[in-house]
Formats: sequence, C-alpha cells, structure tokens
Amino acid sequence: MTGWQPGETVLGLYEVKDVRSGGMGVVHRVRHLDWQVDLAVKTPHPEWVTTAADRRHFEREAGTWVNLGLHPNTVNCVYVRTIGELPRVFAEWVDGGSLAEAVRQGNLTPARILDIAIQTAWGLAYAHEAGLVHQDVKPANVMLDPAGAAKVTDFGLAKAVRPEEDVPAGVSFAGMTPAYSSPEQADAAAGRAGVRITAASDVWSWGLTVLEMFAGRRTTTFGQAAGAALTVLLDEGLRIPDPVAHLLRDCFADDATRRPTAVEAAARLIDSYAEVTGAVYPRSRPKAARLLADSRCNQALSLLDLGRAEEAEELFRGAITADPHHLPTVYNRSLHRWRTGAIMGEEVVSDVEAAWAADPANGLGPFLLGAVQLERHEDERAGRLLREADQSAVDVQTALAELASRPPRVDVDLEHPDVTAIALDADGSAVLFGDKAGRLVLWTPGKGTGRRALRTLTRRGDPVTAAAMSADATVGVIIRDGDVELWDLARRRQGKRLHEPIDDVGVIFRDGLVEAMRDSEQRGLRDSGVCAIAVSADGRFCATGHSSGRVSVWSVEDGLRVADLLTRAGRVRSLALSPDGSRVLAAFFDSEDSSVRAWDVATRTLTAVLTGPQPELPRGWPRPSNVDFGALSADAANAVVKWWSGPCVTWDARRDVVLGEVRRRRSDIDTVVLAGTTMLSNHGLPVRVWNALTGQCLGTLSRDLVSVSQRADPAAISADARTAAFWTTDSGVIALRSLPAAGYRAPWCYARPRAVDELVSTEDTFRRRMDRVRELIERERYAEAGALLRSGDVPGFARNREVRAAWATLGPQGTRANLLGGWLVFTFEGEVELTRPPVVALREDGRYMATCRSTCEVDLWDFPDSERLRTFDSGEGGAGTQVHFAADGLLLLVLTDVGTIRQLNLYDGGKRIFANDKGKLTALDVNPPGDRVVIGDEHGTVRERELPSGKLLREIAAVDGQVDAVVVSPDGRYVAATGLGTDIRVWGDQPTPKFVVQDRNHYRALRFGSDGGLLFISLRGSTAAWEVATGELKYEVRGIDADPERRLALSGDGRFGATPARGGLAVWSADTGKIVRTLRTTSRLKAHALSADGTFAVTATADRRVQVWDLRTGECLRTMEAHEHDILRVMVSDDGRWLMTLDIGATVCGWELLWDYDIP
Repeated sequence: MTGWQPGETVLGLYEVKDVRSGGMGVVHRVRHLDWQVDLAVKTPHPEWVTTAADRRHFEREAGTWVNLGLHPNTVNCVYVRTIGELPRVFAEWVDGGSLAEAVRQGNLTPARILDIAIQTAWGLAYAHEAGLVHQDVKPANVMLDPAGAAKVTDFGLAKAVRPEEDVPAGVSFAGMTPAYSSPEQADAAAGRAGVRITAASDVWSWGLTVLEMFAGRRTTTFGQAAGAALTVLLDEGLRIPDPVAHLLRDCFADDATRRPTAVEAAARLIDSYAEVTGAVYPRSRPKAARLLADSRCNQALSLLDLGRAEEAEELFRGAITADPHHLPTVYNRSLHRWRTGAIMGEEVVSDVEAAWAADPANGLGPFLLGAVQLERHEDERAGRLLREADQSAVDVQTALAELASRPPRVDVDLEHPDVTAIALDADGSAVLFGDKAGRLVLWTPGKGTGRRALRTLTRRGDPVTAAAMSADATVGVIIRDGDVELWDLARRRQGKRLHEPIDDVGVIFRDGLVEAMRDSEQRGLRDSGVCAIAVSADGRFCATGHSSGRVSVWSVEDGLRVADLLTRAGRVRSLALSPDGSRVLAAFFDSEDSSVRAWDVATRTLTAVLTGPQPELPRGWPRPSNVDFGALSADAANAVVKWWSGPCVTWDARRDVVLGEVRRRRSDIDTVVLAGTTMLSNHGLPVRVWNALTGQCLGTLSRDLVSVSQRADPAAISADARTAAFWTTDSGVIALRSLPAAGYRAPWCYARPRAVDELVSTEDTFRRRMDRVRELIERERYAEAGALLRSGDVPGFARNREVRAAWATLGPQGTRANLLGGWLVFTFEGEVELTRPPVVALREDGRYMATCRSTCEVDLWDFPDSERLRTFDSGEGGAGTQVHFAADGLLLLVLTDVGTIRQLNLYDGGKRIFANDKGKLTALDVNPPGDRVVIGDEHGTVRERELPSGKLLREIAAVDGQVDAVVVSPDGRYVAATGLGTDIRVWGDQPTPKFVVQDRNHYRALRFGSDGGLLFISLRGSTAAWEVATGELKYEVRGIDADPERRLALSGDGRFGATPARGGLAVWSADTGKIVRTLRTTSRLKAHALSADGTFAVTATADRRVQVWDLRTGECLRTMEAHEHDILRVMVSDDGRWLMTLDIGATVCGWELLWDYDIP
C-alpha cells in the first residue's frame, strides 16, 4: 500500500510526518528514527507498476538517480527500497519547499531569481556531464533550502512510469509535464519516430522555469510554445533584464544544437548578475562531492533492491577501496555474498569482527555482528552481542524478540559404534539406526540416551545398510545384504520380508510402456539386489530400487507389489515416495544421462525426467558418473543435483520445474541429504546446512564434536528440515542437532547520509592534509609526516588509499609498530584455469603476480588492483611447474613439465627459451637480486647463467642421474644441488664440491640463508643448518612432519627461521637454532611466512584461518578467513603490505595489511 498516514510508524523505522499526492505518485515526509533525519519517500501509485515489466522499468529509471552521485545543486537520492511490494525512492528532504510554491507566493526578487536560475543550471550541468537527461525540469522539481541553495530533484522519474492518456497536466512527480516540454519531447509524445531527447531539452525546460519566475505564473499550456509565450509577455510589458531575455530566446531555439548548454547558460547569467543587481554574484560554481564509502554503500543496497547485483558489487568494491574497514559496507557486502553462496557464514563473522576492531567506537558493531550470528543460528553468541547493543533501536528489539521466540535447540549425542544406517521420522523425535553388527535400534531422543530411550529390535545379523521410516515412526524399512525387511515399529516387531518371485511378474512398464519381459530381464531381476529404499509418510507403501535399474512399489500391509518400473538407466542410487505413495522418484546418478525420474504409481507413467549436461570424452573412454552430488527429498517433491560440468540444480519433480540453479562449484561437498530445499552436506566435516536454491551455507553443526579428519556418515534429515542426525567416525556417536531454519534475516545497514557541503569541505580538508604529508616526505621530514597521518582522522578518509600509500612510503624510514588493519582485496578462483598443484608467484614488492595455466599460458596480474595485465601464450608448450620473478622483477622464468625454461619479459612481452641446454631441464633457482639463475637437468648437469642475457657462467657435473633440486646463494658464490636419493653437494668457485652432505632421503628441500653463510636442508620432520665455510652441521631444529618444500620460512633480514611445531609455529634464531617463540595456532599449521624485516609472521591453519602475528610479543594481531580449501602457500611482499594466500583448490586470495611505524 502507498497509504501511509501522518503519525504512522512504518517498519518501526520511518515515522510519517506528512503526505503529498501527485498525479502519478505519492510523496511522504518521514523521520528516520535511527538517524533522526527527515527523508522524502517517493512511491508510484500501484496502478503504474502493475506488471513485472512496469516494475522493472520504474526500477531501472529510478536507478539512474541512485547512480547520479552528490552535488550541492541536486537532491541526494539516499537509497531505493521495496516496502509493501512497491519500489520506493528515499531522497534528501529539503525544508524550504519547492520553487513552484515560491513562485505562487510571489516574493522572488530579480537577484533571487537569477541566483536560483544559476544554481539550477549548475545542477543540470552536473547531471548532463554524468550522461543523465532529466526530462521533467520545472519549478515543482526544484527544491529550495532555508540557506538559499536550489536543488534539482526527481532525476530519472520522468521516465520511471509509462503515462496513459489521462495523466493530469500538472503532475509534480514522475512524468513529463506538457507545460514545460521541449518541441522534441512533444514530438516524441505525439509518436514521431526517431526523435532524440538530449540535454538541450532540459535547457528548454529550464528556460521556461526561469520565465515563470519572472512572470509569477505558468506561462503556457504547452511547453513547445515557449518562444511565442516569451514574445507575448515582453509585448505585455513583463520586466525581464535584456541579457536574460536574450538568453531565453537562445534557450527556445527550435534547433536543439543552437541552444546553450546548462554551463553556458549559468555563465551568461553570472556575467549579467552585476548589471541586474549592482553586486557581484556571491557564489562560485560548486564541485561534486566524492562518493565515500557511506554513499557507495547505500547506492549498492539500492541496486541490490533493484535486482542489479553486478553493479551493486562494483559499488561495494569501490566502497571497500575507499575504506576497507567501513563497517556498514563490510557488513552489507559480506551478508550479500553469503546469501548468494559466494562465502561462508564464518567469513561474514570474521569480516565484521575485523571491521569493528578497526573502529571499536562504532556503536553499530554489537548489533551488526549479533544480527549475523542470529541469522546463522549461533544463538548464544548472538544473545551476548545483542545485549551489548543499543536496546532502544528497533532492529535490536526485533532481533531480541526473535531470539526469545526460538525453541530450545536439540543437541543430543548417543554413543554407538559402527553405525551404518540412520532414518528420522517427520519431526526428528524418533531415530531408527542400524550398525555393522546387525543391531537395529529405535531411539527416542526426548527420553535421553539411557535404556528407557532405546529399543533394540535386533541384536545381531547381517549389517544394516539402509533405513527408512514413516512420518509417525510406526513403520520402518531396512536393507540387510540386499534383502528388505519391514518393521512394525509401534509394536517393536518385524513384519514381512519382501519377496520378488519371477513368475509373479507378468509385464513390466518401461518408462510408461507395457512390454513382455524377456528371459534375460527375468534373470536380471533375480540376480540384482536392492540398493535403495523409501517409505511413504503415511506408512502404507514402500519402494525398492535395484542395481539393474528396476523400481518396485509395495503395499506395506500385505507385502505385495503394487507396481514395477524398469529402466535401462542402471543402478538406483536414491528413492523417495510421496506422502500417500502415489508418486515415486528415483535417482540414477551412475547412468549415462545422470537422470532423476518421476512416475505416477497408479498409471505406471513416467511424469518427469531431469537430466544434466554430458561431459565430452574421447571416443572409447569409459563414461564416469557426471554427478558431483545429489539427493532426493523424502516426500518425492524435490531433487538437488550438482553435475560435474554444470550447475547445482534444485528441481520440483511434481511440476517438472527447475526452482533454482547455483553456478558456483563447491568441491568440499561430496554427499548430501535433502528436505524441501534444505540440504545437509555430510561427507567432509564439519557438517553444514545449505539453502539449495541459493547456495547459502545456513550454518555449521557440531563444531564441538568434529575434527578435520572426521566423516559424518550416515546422516539423515527430518522432513520438516528442523533436525538432523549423523554418525561421526572418530568420536563414534550419533549426533542429533537442530538445523538453522529460514526466518530471521539480518537487516541491511544503510549508512546515514551526510550533507554535500560537509562532504566537500571534508574532502578539501583531507586534500590539504595529504598535500602537506607529501611535502613533508619530499623534504625528508618523515616523523612529522607520520605524526600528521596519525593526528585526527578526517571522517571517511581514515583508511583511504592515499593514506595507505603514504604509510607504505614512510615504512622504510622507521620501525614497524602497530597493525592498523588487514583485509581481503580480491579472490581469484582458478580451479578451472590454473595448474594442479597451482603454480603462482608474487613479486617482492607485491606489485605483480604471475599464475600458470594448465593450458600452458602464463598470466601477469596487477596484484593490488587484481587486474590481468598480460597473457603470455603457450609458446612451445608445457605447463609451468615453477615460476620466479628475476632481473629486478622485469623477467619471469617458468620451468615447464616438458623440461624447458621460458624467459618472459614483462616490459615488452618478449619470450625466449634457453636453447643451449641439453636434455630435459628439471630444477631451477634464482638468487634474490634476480641476476643469476641455476638450472639442473635430467643428466645431472647444473648450469649457472647471467640474467637477463642468459650468458653461461659455469657448468657443473653435479650428480649421477637427474638433478632434483638446485639452489644458489644470494651473492651467487655458492651452488647446492642434489638428485633423487643422492647426496647433497655444495660448490664454491671451484669445479669440485666444497663439501658433501651424506643424506639419501628422497624428499628434501634446500635453501641458503640471507648472507649465504648457511645452507638449510629440510626433511619432513626437521631442518638442519650447515655452515658453508666449514661444511659442518651447526644445528638442527626438529618439529612435526611437514612437506619439506613448505617447511622452512626465513626472515629477509636473516635473523629468524620458522618451522611447524606441535601446537603451532616455532620461531627460532637463524644464528643458533634456539627457539625464541612458539606461536599457538588454532589448528594444525598448513603454511607460513616471515616478514622481510623479521617483525611479523603469517600462518595458515587447517581451519583455513589466516593469522598475522607480532614476533616481538607473540600476539595474534589479526585473524582473517576467505578460503574454502586447505591453504597451500603464503607469500608476503618485502614491505609487509601485500599478502597472497593460495589453496589446494587453486583459489588465490590477495590481502592488504596497513601498518603504523615508529619514525625517529
């Protein structure tokens, strides 16, 4: 409804103070109760947006105003929001009323008329420069504020509805007004083809607006007659200054190209202002305000509401660039990405926590984080946070009411070994499960976990491999060794066994067609075991599926077969029956078409089939299953299937309609169970709950119970999607848990708008401050520059990109102090594109990143901007196995899997291959300065070359057989090499080895220290330091097992080394090997790195957290999350500003760290 009345409060947030109606819309003046700011809410009449096309049209045109930005002479569109099924435009409220009202009052002086005309022209010029034509310029669309400013309003709304013939002539909101229309607008309205409406049309209407101010009334019924109206008024004696009259004549030129622009019109009025008024015009042309994070965030929310998600994401990215820890933006963007399946709920929490930590005084923090936790059904955490929030806020009260209304959570664990099958009744109040020893148990969790709650139906027998149960827990069906047993659970006794004598089967219905059954098919029926079962909710029917593809429906009461359906689709993977048994749904995920099929049982007709895309395979290759995962809902209503080469599809089998498709691939999901559109993934842990339609992870179950090594199989979900049961392999318990349910949604956080004049003034202040900072840096007064950066943050600019760059410039002049912030800059999902394992490098300064494709191309990226700059073609072929920056970062060296090394020039795109090397090249290393490369080959030869020339400096017969690893010291004086299972040899400037380390381990990694004095040799469980000068073992650091290639991290200053240890990361003196600190991580270490200056470490753990640590105190400075897979590598730029993480799923994440520095 549009009928909000004064005194009413809408959504507990908008207090209605006034209402004004126009021919095509309603304007409400409302008070935003949280912001304590008045807004104008513009709503179209429902009859103007009756169809989906009308609504899309309105939303598209309203979006033009949203995108306009901020200018002192335009009314700010704060956001667009749908309320009561109608799109509503929320705009700045201007207290002084409209120009139309001022004209009617008749007290406008010539000076004021010219002032309003000039400001209005400036506002139009700003819109025109942005590519926007207003199309309904008139006095009613010019607002006057008490301070004297004139502001053009209602941009885009002239086209936002499609007017009918009976539209009133004087409408003030939405619709071209005939009395102010230009000739081209009139022609277009009359149906003339090919008419183009340009900015000149607005100038015509602006001229009519100026003329009306002088006349004190509307001057013509039809705007295209403006020239004649001006002549008549002048002849009648209307006093208009000559320069103004001449300007209006030009504005009313029939040839649109001869009319002045809005900027030119304003300039001519300014020139004549002194002549008319006797004073110099007091205003200067204002500049538009830069869109800070607040404005961009609100614009993004408006575009989300308008269904323009991609544009909204661009605005969110812009807001994050302006202020990476802007709390409303971080919250809104993370919430949106979570709800669309792009990130996990844990990442939302991590992001909001980091933004709040960067701005702890922000009173929104407790509520926003609490609202996220409430939507995730983390009720205890939500409650603590919400009680810290402002209790007077409506959103807080709503959240607390939701929390109080939630029923107690189900959280029960039953110890039982070797569970192999689980089934739940409709509401999860009964659990039927069987185990490997043949036990079959009915558990009533409401009675606890003792003997009273458990009824053992069988104590031994063949393993129970599947179970199903009716909605009221009176009928159970299980499979043992391919045989089906029916159970009367109400009486706790076994019912009939299902028998399938061949002579009972007269005909078979094949996909709805009756055929006589051949002998071979009869043998197939006899030999094929049952592999899937289902039972109807009412308990009257059950279904069995066979490896032959046959589906049978049975009467539970008498154990007789009701229907047989035979397909050639292969093994039945899953079955479901409608509540009354009238429909059966079967999944054939191993078939060539990976289909799901639905039948009407009474007629034996095939009613619907869902098939997926087929992968292209070479002729003759076996065709594997095309399904990543799939499941059927127990009521045979829905199916979810994720095809390997297609989307995750949610299908309504009753209507044969696809309800939703999720394109994002999630390789961490392998098996699922389904109820409605709620999906439980239970193969890899933790167990997660998903909205199948959107791909949103609704929550994570049993963090207290599971570890990363466990599986949760089998699993079941109740038909009401409120309860799940699963057995965990390591802990040996059946866990019964409540599921997160749809309902409460954390509200969007709209940032309070700031006045344009305030924004312009703030930006000017910031500009002056940054100019001063740059001046101080140029004069090498670094301490003063740092003090100025720290003093009094300018609102909206505290973490601006220029501020971050200035801190990075000051870094080398001081000592790293506090971490001011850390945030995700980009995510690149390279699962399809990159090599496996992924081969990636970050240049030392963090400016560029290189990635190797599985198709042999190499890409160069601008790392901070996450922009692909250049792609080097595949050349002679071979996918990269190593990639290094060299020659001051101007070259890329790529070792390929075909035994070549490609030298790629970043500057001019040039390429070369080392042609003088014989045989397959197998190992590569570049010294830190990048002027030397050492190369090992399959014949045991090591060659050292100069870069970039490629000149051969020396050649060494290094090992017998293939060179497996080779390293060069930073100064190029020493080379070390080893082969697979051979000793490690070190050379100086002589052709014979300087010393040999007797070590025949197959898996080793070699690395020289920063000054070349030590050679570090890493095995799986230890790292040893050898003195190069003497060839003596200096020390050995032992720890937990890890990949030797990723075991050791060294600080660039040569002070520290770090290796995995029990409980975290051991940091030790590179000089002595003595452990100076152990960083206690949240789970097992997966990757780590040390900063070049030895002040901080970065760790990545099995729970996929990235943590930044202060090595001086051992304090964890920041915890960040973004990865879905185990993290493989961590790389840090030399200045500590840029961080790259890479996971086994080939996802690359780029991060920025903002540091403060102590500058003497």
